[in-house]
Amino acid sequence: MTAPIDDSASPKKKRPLNVIAPEFRPDVKCTVRVHEVTDAMISVLRRDEDLYQRADELVHVLRHDGDDSRFSPGTPLVRGAPLSWLVDRVSAHGRCVSWSSKADGWVMCPPPVARVQAVRERGEWDGIRHLEGVIEAPSLRADGTILQTPGYDASTRTLYIPNATFPSIADDPSHSDAVIAYAHLAEIFADFPYVDPSHRAAAIAAILTLLVRPYIRGSVPCWLFDASGPRSGKSLQTDVVSLVATGRQASRMTYPEEDEELEKVLASYALAGARIVPFDNVARAFGGAALDKCITATDQVDLRVLGSSTLRTLPWRAVVLASGNNVSCRGDMLPRVLSPRLESPLENPEERADLKHPDLRGYVLRQRPLLVADAITILRAFLRAGSPAQKSVARWGGFEAWSALVPHALVWVGAPDPLGARRGGADDEDPIRAAEATIVGQWERLIHASNGLDLTVSGAIAVLYPPPRADEPPDGFNDLREALEHLTSARPGVAPSSRKVGDTLRRLKSRPVGGRKMVSTPTKDGVARWRTTLC
Repeated sequence: MTAPIDDSASPKKKRPLNVIAPEFRPDVKCTVRVHEVTDAMISVLRRDEDLYQRADELVHVLRHDGDDSRFSPGTPLVRGAPLSWLVDRVSAHGRCVSWSSKADGWVMCPPPVARVQAVRERGEWDGIRHLEGVIEAPSLRADGTILQTPGYDASTRTLYIPNATFPSIADDPSHSDAVIAYAHLAEIFADFPYVDPSHRAAAIAAILTLLVRPYIRGSVPCWLFDASGPRSGKSLQTDVVSLVATGRQASRMTYPEEDEELEKVLASYALAGARIVPFDNVARAFGGAALDKCITATDQVDLRVLGSSTLRTLPWRAVVLASGNNVSCRGDMLPRVLSPRLESPLENPEERADLKHPDLRGYVLRQRPLLVADAITILRAFLRAGSPAQKSVARWGGFEAWSALVPHALVWVGAPDPLGARRGGADDEDPIRAAEATIVGQWERLIHASNGLDLTVSGAIAVLYPPPRADEPPDGFNDLREALEHLTSARPGVAPSSRKVGDTLRRLKSRPVGGRKMVSTPTKDGVARWRTTLC
């Protein structure tokens, strides 16, 4: 007999299972062979055009509604598929059926939640598309062709959902076309008081990088928009770059005070598939281990996610845009930063009356479709010409793929070398290295101030803390205390933890600093005693 199935609002109406309704959905037979049920659900989910897999989870894309200050309203975000949402999608694309003895056949049933949860936890889903990112403007594919057809692009694993009407971009632009395109992009930065023309080119390089990030396999530098004083336009630069690339102003994200918090913030941006990570008005030394590894990440990075103590491997295709006044960089961040710098000769630069574009944000937004086409035209023309290397552009280790494209293309069309805005020159002070030099330079004096023996970590802390009171003579170790507090994130005047001081000394072990280096010898109970010696 034909197995009946309940496929209507009325439980009395039955339709044979082998009758295909106009809204045909494949059947998922819910039996005790649970692995087959899971496989069948995955099979029907392949039909869902809104479902993807990313970072070992099923995801979908939604637009941000403005409840989270990290993202501007309307930003497309990648979200892990909630269980209830997946139940709905299984139901929308398949008919779950179970055997009914009473009906002597297969009847419709809700998707078993346990089985949908098994789908969610499978970890790999054959036939469900991988998603690396979402873009809202034309870009370039890995082969250099122009990505300007809306929808999912399999070659880049990118979802293109345009948020404006963009002109069709020619596949074979000439060098003269690219030169004109560069002039249009340079126009939007005409009012900024850059210290050098190369810094304007570096700002334009940020636009090009964001637009063609799917093309660049590997890491890209960080942009730190620096200024000599407030209200010079540093945050406006971030807005302009973001407006061209996304059609929205960048959000205003405060740079975290603690490195642990910074890592979790970066992880949240990676989870959401963010294209821009914006830090506004950076007030402390810029950098840290988590940010360092994100900047040099090759398409993915290991980060700790909020609410978890374990590392998670996440895709990383974002570009970091930061801004601040006279911002110093920490340690390894110096050679990873392009820093367009503004130095206004005016005491109140916000009162300028000679601006070419008084409403720059409005101007950029109106011109955005053409500006996007200009940016893609420059890079496509450069690639079509064979990517001619420009002798004046230096190699930038760690960013080889990026530096072979963006700086060379800009110089090819007549721009100054944007690498002229790199940080790490002789006048760049590194507070971490300065603190390390203080520790190494003053450690022997600290030994002499105690018992003349090599110091353990706890012994050093006991000598330095508590510091002398205001009514006591100084001991000459204020600089050493400040250095240890800076490197261990301790509060001023409060003894740092032995663990963090020990970690700091171990990082310094055997490293030449000012002609000396830290060395250690173990005691009988295995505790290290520290001293310095000539290199």
